[in-house]
Amino acid sequence: MQKAVRGNANPLDHLEAYLRETIFGQNRAIESLLRALNRARYGFSAGHANRPRAALMFLGPTGVGKSECAKRIAAVLHPNGGGFLKIDCSLFAHGHEVSALLGAPPSYVGREQKPLLDPDVIEQDNAVVLFDEIEKGHHELWNLLLQIMEDGEITLLNSGRRVSFRKSVIIMTTNVGAKEMVDFIDRRHIGFTTPARDVEQTGERIYSIGFGALQRVFSPEWINRLDEIIAFRPLNSETVGRVFDRMLKEANEKYLEYGVFVEMTPRARDHVLHQGFNPRFGARPLRNQLLKEVEAPLADLMASGGIPEGSKVLVDVVAGPSGHQDLEFYFEQTPELQALAAKKREERERLVEEKRRERAETPPGGAETTVGTASGAAGGTPPH
Repeated sequence: MQKAVRGNANPLDHLEAYLRETIFGQNRAIESLLRALNRARYGFSAGHANRPRAALMFLGPTGVGKSECAKRIAAVLHPNGGGFLKIDCSLFAHGHEVSALLGAPPSYVGREQKPLLDPDVIEQDNAVVLFDEIEKGHHELWNLLLQIMEDGEITLLNSGRRVSFRKSVIIMTTNVGAKEMVDFIDRRHIGFTTPARDVEQTGERIYSIGFGALQRVFSPEWINRLDEIIAFRPLNSETVGRVFDRMLKEANEKYLEYGVFVEMTPRARDHVLHQGFNPRFGARPLRNQLLKEVEAPLADLMASGGIPEGSKVLVDVVAGPSGHQDLEFYFEQTPELQALAAKKREERERLVEEKRRERAETPPGGAETTVGTASGAAGGTPPH
């Protein structure tokens, strides 16, 4: 007998590395997630082989990366797309609305409409089905999920087809206990300069608050069907800074379509971070701050000719007339970006010309027929 030691051949190792690079400040949550996915890979289910591969609950305050983590898992497991289905549970606050998931029974209006629980997606290997903000759904939705977690399949009402979730990963997110979490964060005075150690201790208490709230909302039999309850911690200032840097990097991919690349001085970056950091809402206010303070004035300058295509833009902060700090934009045109802008402009013009030709070649009434047929396929009124 030899002592077993962990090797380095696990194909999920690259998923763990990717999540650590894109979901910041949630290393413990990622470890718990990978533990559940490793078990699911072999179909280990403690004797319940008919259940989904994994039924996970992501618990924590808003804006800390719960939904984003689910999307990025699906992006890695299905790099070509098509293996991800998101159900916004806030749309199913009433019992009759849950029928949209399963389709309408025979003789009911909307029977021809395709159910939202699409078997073409769900039955793919390692499909990720996200039920976002599960606490906002109706009890009928929770009962449906209880059946999915227990039996691994459901029956569509409009067709009688049985849909199997046994190859799927079910992820649910919840903000239950959010008010108590926010009150606790306020009492601890978590802010932009709070040390990471204090934030970690706060995270442990946040999990306790959230799990207690989960037990008050959902029945014990429902909670016991979950394979793992994964806690997402509040974000500290260092983590928020990494999130902002990623947002700016992703935004630059869009700016480059116009041959523009944006950099920020450390002072300007700190200004946006201080304005956009709110422990109550996690990283979500950062995106609004980026839109408001950087992208809105940048778009105006580009539209007015103040910043020409093919420019490297530097954003700095200065004291305004009233004492408030304002952002200022500086630019210089560079040959590389000018060439990129010209190439992108030619591509846009070519696409516009191709669409114009397609419209010109479409016979009269062709477009209306296409739209009408599509509506009929979706359960609308067929064309006459």
